[in-house]
Amino acid sequence: MNFSEVVQHSGLVQFSPDSHYLAVVRSNALTVYLSSDLETKASWSLTDTPTQLEWSPDSCILFTTHVKRAVVQLFSLKDHGWTGKITLSPSGLTGAMWSPDSKKVLTFTEFQLRCTIWDLTDMSVNHIRNPKFSDKGVSFTSDGKFMAIAEKTECKDYVGIYFTGDWKVVNHFLVETFDLENIMWAPNDTAIIVWDTCLTYELLVYSPLGHLLARHKAYENGLGIKSVGISPSGEFLAAGSYDQSLRVFTHISWKYLIEFQHKPQVTEGSDLHIYKEEEYKEGPGYEERLTSRYAMQDLPVKLPVTKVPRDKPNPNMGVGLCEWSCDSCYVATRNDNMPSVVWVWNMTTLSLHIIMQHCTNVKSLVWNPKTLHLALCTGAPRLFLWSLEGASVCDVPLENKDFKVMKLKWSPSGDCLLLMDKNRLLVAYPQFELLENPDDEDYV
Repeated sequence: MNFSEVVQHSGLVQFSPDSHYLAVVRSNALTVYLSSDLETKASWSLTDTPTQLEWSPDSCILFTTHVKRAVVQLFSLKDHGWTGKITLSPSGLTGAMWSPDSKKVLTFTEFQLRCTIWDLTDMSVNHIRNPKFSDKGVSFTSDGKFMAIAEKTECKDYVGIYFTGDWKVVNHFLVETFDLENIMWAPNDTAIIVWDTCLTYELLVYSPLGHLLARHKAYENGLGIKSVGISPSGEFLAAGSYDQSLRVFTHISWKYLIEFQHKPQVTEGSDLHIYKEEEYKEGPGYEERLTSRYAMQDLPVKLPVTKVPRDKPNPNMGVGLCEWSCDSCYVATRNDNMPSVVWVWNMTTLSLHIIMQHCTNVKSLVWNPKTLHLALCTGAPRLFLWSLEGASVCDVPLENKDFKVMKLKWSPSGDCLLLMDKNRLLVAYPQFELLENPDDEDYV
């Protein structure tokens, strides 16, 4: 695996949707690099340090949000001299997002009073009242023609559906939630998935007409859903909850399919592989450094569990991370009261396939969008990888030995991997072949 040079950042880093570029904010400067070698492509000065950075879906324009100034700044990659500005003062600004056609910017005001749609082509403006959130609760159909948005009116939760051609309301209906947490369109655009606050387990599926198609309530009197993920194929919906279980539903009838339990002691598994990280020192004399490797373990295995305080809010427990592989055959999870362990479940056999135990807590885990490669990090100066060929550990280059990998991002094309610590980044270039069709019979 090859690595780029180190680049400084201020927390906001994004690959362009076409994977050709990497945008990096450093203090009050925005720089766009070529993702292939981190050569500088363009650079702009900002009014101050932004709170958000987003690429347009066509990878031609970027915007940064500046909440204190209530300003959105826009920059064109095709015409470096072109810039734009959206000023929302005195209504304030809490967040922004792109429309799927890359021609409109949606902004949200303070106290979620309204969502404003700014058309960059004809300078027209449209408004939607009472959006519930500024950073979630908005979902577009796969063709971008319709938008579903969570709304809050008179202390009740609603879903509004709007046609993105003229932003007129198509349907508006009340949902049976206590305090709606988020919504998303099903991949085939035939249903809208709604889930409730973590205070109660409630998963609802509505038709675009507002008819309730399915309701799932796994248990009563306990904290509910913590993470949700739809498989890339659209066949499965996974819901991780505070009871340390991952429940998977099928899209055909939205029926419950399987429950995967994260138990502290695993005693059986016919096709189960268990990897445990072991640290050791390598190198002669003063060049000696600490590194690690995976060692295979046998059943039964007892996994480390952290004690959860019962007198504090937001307990560190339950399935907090749930990530699907590109072919929808595997789902990887982290149970937050076993934070050093990654679980990989096989959807073909509906069983536990891999356990990966580490010396420190897992910070981030991401699947390659084109191949069956899972990458994860633990805050150590190394990268952990799993594929069908096995698990491996890759150290960050020696000259960056104090680089603590805290967050990972694959490029949309899957040909490079972003490694981030608190204020620095590296780009890793794995040496494996990418296939456009994950269903190909030679796919590995």
